Amino acid sequence: MTWPEPPNYYEHPKAPFKVILQQPDYPVIFPEPSVSQVVSNMRSSHWGWVAGMAALGYGLGYWKGHGIHWQKPASYFGAAFFGKSALLWGMGDTAYRLMGYRENGVEVSKNLPGLLQKEAY
Repeated sequence: MTWPEPPNYYEHPKAPFKVILQQPDYPVIFPEPSVSQVVSNMRSSHWGWVAGMAALGYGLGYWKGHGIHWQKPASYFGAAFFGKSALLWGMGDTAYRLMGYRENGVEVSKNLPGLLQKEAY
C-alpha cells in the first residue's frame, strides 16, 4: 500500500473552486459583487424590512426579558439579532439581483444606463 502524495498548496489548482449550478436569467451587473456594491444597491423595501425586523426584535426582547427584569439587555439583543438577520437576507437578495438570478430592472437602470439608451449619431 502506498500513501497518496500530499497536496502542494503553492501550485495553481487543477479545478476551479466555484461551481455554477444555474445560469442567470437576467442581465448580469456584477458577476461577483462586493459588500459595498451590495449595500449601495439595496432597495428601500429591504431597508424597511431591516428596520421592521429590528423593531420587532426589540419588542419581543422586551417582552421576553420582562419576566426576569432584564428588559433593556434583552430588547437590545433582540433588535440586534433580528436586524442583523434581516440585513443578511436583504444583502443576499440584492447580491442575487446583481448577479442576474432575480429580476433586476431597477439595478440595471441604476448601474448600467448605457444599455438602456442608444446614442444618437
